[in-house]
Amino acid sequence: MKSISLYAVAIILVLSMAPAFAAPSTSKGQISVAQVLELLEKSGSDSAARNAVVAYLAGVGETAGLLMADERVQRAGLLNCQTALSLADTNVATALKAAAPDRAGREQIAATPIILIDMFARAGCT
Repeated sequence: MKSISLYAVAIILVLSMAPAFAAPSTSKGQISVAQVLELLEKSGSDSAARNAVVAYLAGVGETAGLLMADERVQRAGLLNCQTALSLADTNVATALKAAAPDRAGREQIAATPIILIDMFARAGCT
């Protein structure tokens, strides 16, 4: 449960900083592709953006670990990955831009599922 609370804190932190950034959450209140890409772009020069994106990605990483552990239980330990899960800002940006190439639609696409799917795919998990 400790990991889930870290994820919740990361989400609250990112959403509480939303007024400082132009990109909105999705209409369902999820962190959007537009928000994450904007935070990534600003993180090099804006410490608030850097802190928000680090907190968000830490929460996504924690979520990936929880999903992996749960999937191993569901599959009786038969979840295999060829490499370790990894999460880097360049991978995140690449995955988000590939999943949402049209800038106009990025505000309504949730970022977290895209990042998680990319992490598991890059690790070769089956």
